[in-house]
Amino acid sequence: MEDAFLTTDRLVLRPHRSGDAAFMMDLNSDPEVVRYTGDTALSSVEAATVIIRSLERQFTERRLGRLAVAHRESGELLGWCGLRWFESEGGVDLGFRFRQSAWGKGYATEASRACLAWADAEPGIDYIFARAHPDNWRSCRVLEKLGFQRRDDIDEEGFMLFEWG
Repeated sequence: MEDAFLTTDRLVLRPHRSGDAAFMMDLNSDPEVVRYTGDTALSSVEAATVIIRSLERQFTERRLGRLAVAHRESGELLGWCGLRWFESEGGVDLGFRFRQSAWGKGYATEASRACLAWADAEPGIDYIFARAHPDNWRSCRVLEKLGFQRRDDIDEEGFMLFEWG
């Protein structure tokens, strides 16, 4: 893939582009995919386009952001994974979201490892965290496999905080 930003054995991670709006709509309209995210399901491609534009802008401005994740051989979009700067936290948040058909195959772990290696290579990233709903055992397990440590507190939105490093 010509616009690959990160690659793994099975995956290509690249910045989002306008053509991803239909995929983003499909991904974020699945109630099971957004169940533990605090986001509401998307109801239109236009709403997905707004998200894509925001992700494009974030990547351009900071060289950080959520990246589209595609299968390396087929090119099929599976989800997204990446880093987002949070001024209030003084660090970056690792996040990921995948289609149900991609669950249980190790894609979130594989993509996240690539993003953590990216963070290690970027100057100025000293703090990496992630948030997960306590009932979202799949995401909690991925974070633990990656070496994140769970903090005991739950934030005001009902999410647990995990810290890396």
